[in-house]
Amino acid sequence: MNLEALKHFVTIAETGSVTRAAERLMVAQPSLSRQLRQLEKAFGGPLFLRTGRHLKLTPLGQVVLARAQKVLQEVEALSQLAYHAPERRQVSLGASLTTLSGFLPRAVSQFRASHPDVELSVRTGLSQDVYDLVGQGAVEVGVVSAPQSRPIIVTQPLFTDTLWLIAPSHHPLARREVVFPHDLDAVAMVTMTPRAALRQDLNALWSTFHVQPRISMEIDNVGVLQAMVAVGLGVTVLPGSAYIPYLHDQRLVAIPFQVPEGYESLLPTRRFALIYLPAPLSPLAQAWVEVCQSVAGEYWTRRPQP
Repeated sequence: MNLEALKHFVTIAETGSVTRAAERLMVAQPSLSRQLRQLEKAFGGPLFLRTGRHLKLTPLGQVVLARAQKVLQEVEALSQLAYHAPERRQVSLGASLTTLSGFLPRAVSQFRASHPDVELSVRTGLSQDVYDLVGQGAVEVGVVSAPQSRPIIVTQPLFTDTLWLIAPSHHPLARREVVFPHDLDAVAMVTMTPRAALRQDLNALWSTFHVQPRISMEIDNVGVLQAMVAVGLGVTVLPGSAYIPYLHDQRLVAIPFQVPEGYESLLPTRRFALIYLPAPLSPLAQAWVEVCQSVAGEYWTRRPQP
């Protein structure tokens, strides 16, 4: 049983004839008769009595007609509601934490300038969390800083970002032109939590160079990390695009973070990328992708500046 069958039944009841109903509906009469027999079988009894050339509803048919008319009226009301409802213009996005203080605000600002009536819904997390959101269909497009190889998900590179030591302007390391891993031995640091790909890369680097920083805080919030640096809790290492020059009326300084000559292959970088499922993107999601590509061009040669 389906809505079409109920509609056909109501038309037969209104015309009193399978022939006239078939003409009104523009369907073949044998098909309509067969559909009526299936309905009578489904309801467990005859819906019409034949009186000459005219069909008359049985008591069962009268009950079915009353309810079928209500169902069809409700369906029509829902159709009208959907027809007149305003189009919802929304894009659901995912963003990894290291994009939140630099890249994402620029991209959002540029997107809203050209699409002021579009609602952006953003969910954040570590890069692996954003991959999960995209894979589950919870967001349409994600921006990550630690690309992974995931089946099905498309990963489109945006830009590569180098790492910088972020320190208060009065910190001893702030006067350095370059900071190396061994400079951070026994130095107080605030870092991402161990789940973060950036923290894992740095841990591998500490191990290689036998460095043991003093971890004073672990948190998955790039803005809070730098706020804690500003109040003197320690220094941190972040991509240059995440650098916030001033916090709590304190100036922060970004110093290039490098490795000794000959170990360049061990230096972690952040490879920012867009991720999405291979199905065609909606026009608005495609517009977001194009904005991200445009903003990414600003970061290829960008150096953190006060």
